[in-house]
This record gives sequence, C-alpha cells and structure tokens, in this order.
Amino acid sequence: MDIYTRSVKPVHTPSPSNSVAPPLYQTSVYAFEDIDEVDALLGGTRKGYSYTRGGNPNYDALAEWLAEMEEVEAAVPTGSGTAALLAGILTLLPHPGRILVAREIYGGTVGISRRFLGRLGYRMEWIDTHNLEEVERAVGGDTAVLVVETISNPLGRVCPLDELIPLAHAHGVPVLVDNTFATPFHARPAAWGADLVAHSLTKFIGGHSDLVLGMLAGPRARIAEATSLIDSGGLTPDPFATWLAYRGARTLSLRMERSSQNALALAQHLETLPAVMRVYYPGLASHPDAAHAARLLSRGSGAIVSMSLKGGYEAAQAMVSRLRLVKFVPSLGDVTTTLSHPVVASHRELTAEEKVQVGIDPSVVRISVGLEGIGDILEDFSQALAAGG
Repeated sequence: MDIYTRSVKPVHTPSPSNSVAPPLYQTSVYAFEDIDEVDALLGGTRKGYSYTRGGNPNYDALAEWLAEMEEVEAAVPTGSGTAALLAGILTLLPHPGRILVAREIYGGTVGISRRFLGRLGYRMEWIDTHNLEEVERAVGGDTAVLVVETISNPLGRVCPLDELIPLAHAHGVPVLVDNTFATPFHARPAAWGADLVAHSLTKFIGGHSDLVLGMLAGPRARIAEATSLIDSGGLTPDPFATWLAYRGARTLSLRMERSSQNALALAQHLETLPAVMRVYYPGLASHPDAAHAARLLSRGSGAIVSMSLKGGYEAAQAMVSRLRLVKFVPSLGDVTTTLSHPVVASHRELTAEEKVQVGIDPSVVRISVGLEGIGDILEDFSQALAAGG
C-alpha cells in the first residue's frame, strides 16, 4: 500500500467486552461484508447498526437505563427535550387535532404546540388540569392529546394524574407526561397510565450542564412508532451526548436525594425571609398541591423551588446581583444551585395575559437546588435578600 492508502486505512483493534464503563461509539456509519447483510438489517430480519441516525449502541444503553427506571418496556433518545415532546405529540396525535396543554407548563411546550405544530393545522387549548370537570369537558371533544407535567415548571404544581389520566383515556384521549422535574426518582407516570413519558435529559438526568438531549419512554409499540418518526425526522442525538447522559444518569438517585433534601430546607428558609412574598414548593404544607404531592411523589418533592419577591422585577434583579454562590442560568438541573427568571427565559413564549393565568410575573424567580452544603445555600440567599438589598 502506498502512503495515501496506509494513512486512511482504519486500524481495527479487539473490542473488549469486560470494560466497566460503557465505551463511546462515536461513529456515523458502520461497514458490512456484502449487500445482503445491509438489506437484512434495514429490512428488520437482522439486528445491528447501519447509520447512527437510526441507532447506536450508546443510544440503546441509555434507552435501556431509562426504560428500567420508568418501569416501561422501551425508550428512545432525541436530540433535545423539545424534540422528545414534539415526537411524543406527533406519535400520539399523528394527524392535526387539539393539543390540550396543562395551564401550568413549560413555555417551550407552548412553542411546540402553537408556533410549530400550529402551522400544520394543530390547535392548542389551555386546560386547568386541577379541575376534573373542566378536563372532562375538554377531552370529550374531537381528536386530541393531553400534555401535562408531573411537577410543573416553574411553580411546582402537581395535578392528580392518577385521576386525570384514566379520565382522559375514558374519552379516547392519550396522555403525554413530561417527567423532567420529578425524574423517575420521584415519580413514574406510567404507573398512572401515561401513554408516553418525556424527559429533557439536559436537566437532572444528565445533571452536569454539559449536554443537550431528550428521551421518550413507554410501551414497546408506541416507542417503535416514535423511533421511526425520530429517525425519519432527523431528531436523533449525537452518540457523545448519549454517552455523557448515561454517565451522569448513573448517579441520578444520589443527586436527586440530596437536591430534594436541600430544596425542602431552602423552601422552608425562604418562607421566613421578609423580602419573600410567597414560596412555591410542593413539599411545603403551604403549597396548593401539597396533598397531591404527598400521594404521588416518592422520596421527596424535587429540586425546584420558586418564589415571588416583594418589590417585583427590581427586587429580583437586585438579588441576582448580590448572590455570590448561586449563578443566574436560563436552565436547570446542574449539580450546583442556579437561578432563572421564567418571565424572561423559560416562559417568554407566553403572552402577558397567559403569564397572568399561569401565575407568573416579573417578581417570580425559579431556583434549581444543587448539591452544595445547605448552610452555604441558605446563607447566600439570606445575604442577597437582606433588607436594603
């Protein structure tokens, strides 16, 4: 072989089967011995991988992990949490119809339902998922899908999913549950009958603010439909992102346990500070859904605490400028404690009127509680919210 051939020829080394950490398969495509081999694989009569958009060992490892955690048959990764929500809606409602969206929900879900799918003939409708009579009226109409969150973004609302999902099913309406805030550590929506469960793995499951990824989990037949859509629509992730997510996912239980404990302590502390008008955390007795949270959530109430500050936007801005440990970050789920402003960031998609209906205004800030020593977290918020701050 001449120098050019030798320089590009792949070097194949034995692949060990006993590595402790899963290897990274950072390849876009796989090689085959003959045409029949590829035909059999793409025809479904042979197992394996051909082109990474349609499958990768790192995808499968992460998917198997989440399926086991959610206690469902299968799962499939997507390039982002938004992609997971989009694929979930299109899988459950493949033809234009009504997207019934919980009144308290992530702004990005509104963007998908209204700005993107609205162009294709879908119609988004707000619904109060805490009012079962309103839910029954809504699901009794024409073709629809119901989209809800286990713990809502950003006010921590917990609707009675164990009653809501059977009610929707009685009218033939499938339910997509975004379990990002709760994670399978605190809740497994399939136990209440959720047709598909969506996650932004960018948040707590990845856990380190170093990837963007999503996932759908549910029955094998539903996930097969979603996988075909994700493949053909190009919604698949990069192998490195899935490898990173699986590495982070293996410590999820420990991280969520600590974050949830810290979040409860912070929420209780914030209720005592004069600068705070109201604290939103489902683990507090003062939260409107405390009873639902106690019944539906396991091992705590999650890592997200929101609060409304006296003094509105100016007070929030002053607090951000005074915080020393906690950083302002328009996302959540890191091992460190971070802060965001829903009106400016996560819920920017909503109109002014819709923000009022949801219950957020410029005084509301959202805290993603991390793993630091709780004393340091409490001290930082105390000094940042001190009188005159």
